[in-house]
Amino acid sequence: MHEITSTPMDEIPIETIHQINGFDAIKENYPDYLTDESKLTMGAFDFLFFPQNESELATIVNEMIRKKICMTVAGARTGLVGGCVPLCGALISLENLNKTLDLSYSESADEWRIKAQAGVLLSDLATMITGKCFSDLEPDLSPETQKKLIHFKNDPGRYFYPPDPTEMSASLGGTVATNASGARTYHYGPTRDWIRGIRVLTMAGEFLEIPRGKYFSSPGGQFTVYDSKGGHTPIRIPEYTLPRTKNTAGFYAAPHMDLIDLFIGSEGALGIITTIEIALLPWEPKCSVIQFVSSDDKALHLVKSLRSDKRIQLDFMEFYSQNALNLLRKMQAEDSRMVGMPPIPESAGAALFFELGFDPEMDTPDYRALEETINTAGASLTDSWAGYETREISRFKHFRHLLPEKVTQVISERKKIHPEIHRLSSDLAVPDEHLDDIWNLYKERLNLANIEWVGFGHVGNNHFHISSMPRDMEELARGIKIYTEFAEKAVSYGGTVSAEHGIGKIKAKYLKTMYSKDHIAQMKSIKTALDPDLLLNPGNIFTQETCTK
Repeated sequence: MHEITSTPMDEIPIETIHQINGFDAIKENYPDYLTDESKLTMGAFDFLFFPQNESELATIVNEMIRKKICMTVAGARTGLVGGCVPLCGALISLENLNKTLDLSYSESADEWRIKAQAGVLLSDLATMITGKCFSDLEPDLSPETQKKLIHFKNDPGRYFYPPDPTEMSASLGGTVATNASGARTYHYGPTRDWIRGIRVLTMAGEFLEIPRGKYFSSPGGQFTVYDSKGGHTPIRIPEYTLPRTKNTAGFYAAPHMDLIDLFIGSEGALGIITTIEIALLPWEPKCSVIQFVSSDDKALHLVKSLRSDKRIQLDFMEFYSQNALNLLRKMQAEDSRMVGMPPIPESAGAALFFELGFDPEMDTPDYRALEETINTAGASLTDSWAGYETREISRFKHFRHLLPEKVTQVISERKKIHPEIHRLSSDLAVPDEHLDDIWNLYKERLNLANIEWVGFGHVGNNHFHISSMPRDMEELARGIKIYTEFAEKAVSYGGTVSAEHGIGKIKAKYLKTMYSKDHIAQMKSIKTALDPDLLLNPGNIFTQETCTK
């Protein structure tokens, strides 16, 4: 089926909705809403809305459509590419759409599912799932939902939601809009793979209910969306082939594709996702390991060995370059309590952080396959840290997250002297066969340019985060030029300009690095079909410095 019909919702007086009018009032009383984690700021905007439910949201959107006012949608504002930073018009925060709506079990898929509003935070969701406590569901339960909840609580198994973006303070809707991923993408795939249904408010002012597995593009690559008034909108899928890597650049496209996948990862350019149904997996005990090796090259050799050994199943593989370990050593010397880990061995020239299954009931777990593979990189399991208790695993993850936090701190200090300066962080990924090529390019060009930098991140997916810390504006300009070179080379290798952060506004200029003019035109035709007045999230994905349409 490639045809879908939207449904309207009753509107209410817009004056009854919580709103702040005037940029001066917004700037003075709600300064956090002027930016996101990217620290990008754009033009002035006139309205800030806080809808409490879908009816209020629909009222706001329909009013903005009637007045031809641009709208930017915000979740928890944890994005790194300026996606929820307004150019003008109105900012609509979905933070109050934060209720858990339903819990169900799919017999056909053999999985528990949760339906929640877009504003639910991943951290709150994780707490609810782990503790099996859904306080929003418990008042006024229908008998059917009460049975499901009791069944879930009595299930002896533990469960979790696999996607794990670095920012667990992110909203569920934001992660779906960007198809967010993280370390566990290596084993479990990105957010897209765990979404079973969404509800979307379109720029026709009506709602689409899109379950996975129901609406597929026609043989000619087309969907048709009907509204309640009898109008219809044809949507033609772009003809490009996506890279063989994790990717969040541009709209998803594939033959006979599922309509749900067009909206997942579309960065709010096509509609506002209000409700999401997610799938859970059974939780199993894990052991976290930080394995030290003698050099960056040895670490990459170990990555390839671990990937090729079918006896070893890892949830993720994270990388610490030599300069990353040096920065962490410096932090340990300044304040060992902040790092919260033993001293990094002096012999360590790089490290890998990974996680694998662990049975705490076994007296002597069998790690022979892991040990043999590690030995091929000239390393030993004795040169590692390992832990399996919840507290220890949390410490290991904290140790990983110290790196981006420290980079942000360094840049904040340098902004006091150079206010325009900002960090440069790569979000590129390449196919497996080009892992060494892209790493060597990063290392050679940045060292030659004498730019301070650290390398870390999702090496299992050939997805390094290269964070440059320019010391002045001249160095920033050189860094931007080098980053463009990196993006062009990654695409030439069959990779992507954005593996997990999306394009947003900051990286919209790199879309043309990855796609031809014809392919970008095909993406824009979808945008104009679903948002003919270009009112929704202007500047996201497609370059737009002002709200001029």
